[in-house]
Amino acid sequence: MTKSKFVHFILIFYMGWAIKELTFHPKVSDLGLYLLSVLIKLIFWIGLVIIYFVCIDQLRMQQIISYLKLKPNVIKGVFIGGIIGFVLVVIELAIFKGFSFDIGIRWIITPLAAFSEEVVFRGFVMNKLRDHRVKGYNFIQAILFMGIHFPIGIISGYSLLNYVTIFLVGYILGFIYKKTSSIWAPTIGHSVYNILVYLRQ
Repeated sequence: MTKSKFVHFILIFYMGWAIKELTFHPKVSDLGLYLLSVLIKLIFWIGLVIIYFVCIDQLRMQQIISYLKLKPNVIKGVFIGGIIGFVLVVIELAIFKGFSFDIGIRWIITPLAAFSEEVVFRGFVMNKLRDHRVKGYNFIQAILFMGIHFPIGIISGYSLLNYVTIFLVGYILGFIYKKTSSIWAPTIGHSVYNILVYLRQ
């Protein structure tokens, strides 16, 4: 029964987010609407996960924090996330020569967006797949992570390479989450990766 509720949750989540992205996706230049869009994302993504935990799993906030691995291994997660971020920067500097550091509000928004994605895909989806004894749960969550980017990909004209990259990033972040048992390592790695993408645009 719980497994079917999880599947229904995923379907509702994907449909809701696809509708939002395809109907309301303002550019960063329209700051007011862009911030509203980010706020909607944070409320929709994290809010739905909390609603699931409270209403379906009947967990209390402390149990939710523990399940998502927000509290355990914070120092370890931040340290490893910092190392991953540093390595990404070094690789980026070796490959790309020109950067535009003028990405404005994205310096702040990007970590918030990365955190919400980590809560949903590594903290919630990956853990739920593992709990339901789904083989290859990291692979499946990476596929789902790639899938949630389809609406923005349609708007932005993503290529096959873009989707493969998103899948690989999702898989690596899942591996990091599994090994560190902390949401903070993949969140920092994810944030740095996305900021680097913006810097080279």
